[in-house]
Amino acid sequence: MRKRGICVLLLALLLSGCGQGGASAGDPGQAAPTVQAGAASPVAGMSASQVERAPRPLPEEEVLTAYERAEAMCGWFSVDLLPDSGETVEVNGKIYRKVDMAGMEDMDDLRAFLRSAFSRELTESLLEAGGECPVYQEINGALYVSGESRSRDQSKGEIDVEVEQSGEMEYSVIVTVELLEADGSAAGLECWSFPYAYEEDRWVFLEFQLVY
Repeated sequence: MRKRGICVLLLALLLSGCGQGGASAGDPGQAAPTVQAGAASPVAGMSASQVERAPRPLPEEEVLTAYERAEAMCGWFSVDLLPDSGETVEVNGKIYRKVDMAGMEDMDDLRAFLRSAFSRELTESLLEAGGECPVYQEINGALYVSGESRSRDQSKGEIDVEVEQSGEMEYSVIVTVELLEADGSAAGLECWSFPYAYEEDRWVFLEFQLVY
C-alpha cells in the first residue's frame, strides 16, 4: 500500500505540472548558462554567504574564514604583493612591474576580488592609497604593481581572533595582538575590532587593516 500511495502521489504531481507556462529546467527551448573556457569565475573562492541574495546568520567558522581571506587580500598592498613577471614600465618616476597571476589581468579584476571581502568604500580606499603612485595601476590594459613586500612587524607576537555578533546582520571580529619588547619579552596587548556586515547583497568588512 505504501508503494502504491507514492506512485499515485507522483502521478498527481506530474499531471499538475502539465500545461503550465514557462520553460522547465529540461526545456530544450531554454539554453543552459555556459562559462567561457579559461574565464575566471566571478565567485571563485567565495563562500556561499558572499554571493547569496538573502542574508542569514553566519557560523563563527565562516566569519573567521572571511577574516583570513580579507587578511590575505589586504596583504597584497604591503607584506605580500602580487607576483610579477619582471616586465617593467616607469610611471611618474616610479617603476611598476606587470602582475603575473591567473585571473588578475587588470584593475577590474583586482577590484572584483577586493569587493568579495571589503565594502565599496574600503575597496576604493585600498586602490587609491599612494595618490599619484598607488601600489597597483592599470597600464596599457594590464595590471602593474610597484614597491616591495615588507617583512612582518617584529614587535608583534601572538594573535588571537574571536567573533562576536554585534547586531542582527553584523558581526565584529575582535583581534588581540601581543606586543613585544626588542628582546622578545611581552610588553602588552593591542586590540582591534573589525565590523563584518551584510551590505549590497554580500557580507563584507566595513573596516580593516593588517595588525602586524
